[in-house]
Amino acid sequence: MAFEKEMHLLEDAEKNRKPLGSVSDLVPGGLSLDDAHRICERNIEKRIQAGQKLAGFKIGFTNLAVREKMGLPDSTYGYLMDTMLLKNGVKLAMSELIAPKIECEICFKLKQPLKGKGLSAEQVIAATESVCASFEICDARIKDWKCPYNDFFADNGFSARVVLSGKWIEATGFDFLNEKVVLTQGGKELAQGTGALAMGHPAKAVAWLAGKLADRGKGLEAGQIVMTGTLTPILPIEKGATYTAKFSTLGDVTVSFL
Repeated sequence: MAFEKEMHLLEDAEKNRKPLGSVSDLVPGGLSLDDAHRICERNIEKRIQAGQKLAGFKIGFTNLAVREKMGLPDSTYGYLMDTMLLKNGVKLAMSELIAPKIECEICFKLKQPLKGKGLSAEQVIAATESVCASFEICDARIKDWKCPYNDFFADNGFSARVVLSGKWIEATGFDFLNEKVVLTQGGKELAQGTGALAMGHPAKAVAWLAGKLADRGKGLEAGQIVMTGTLTPILPIEKGATYTAKFSTLGDVTVSFL
């Protein structure tokens, strides 16, 4: 099978916590975007065959300032498995990860399928059951997070873990643009942001994702969650630290790293 070597290298890097270099460097002429998607999709199929369930998706680099800092031409996305989802207040061992970073996000839970290109924010909200405060714990299987844009897709959008507050609020009527979050570490403020920083509106990020999935013949299903991108800078995680994201309406979400 094509790209079997690259698939196994990414699997082994995650399993053994040892990052590899750019996947594109392993392929003559580099890795095309379609090739990158196929590598990821095959690895997700293997996870499902092993008993894991697809819980939803994460969208990366919806924050324009973060994306420009990384020098990326567009946002990214990855798959979330049920084994990646963690509860509020969880204590997570750093030994499970390679070089994790933390993001504060608004998570959507869908009540209806969303498929196709050109969806509006209003259509996304109408299909959304509720939203909650969340952390995304990103982690790259690629050394130092340095790689071409296409490699992000091969490495499943740097997906690793998601921490959900567990407090879900109805999406209809929710003030997404002005929802504010303050990120603290041990009580000290590190950063803050608002919902408007996720592609101008978190629901627009979900619409973007639906369009990109349509390009792959896929869509979003009822019951799935969607992480809509960070509202704060992507920050490296310190061992022994406790992080809390205080949202103005959605409440708090907390994670500690051992």
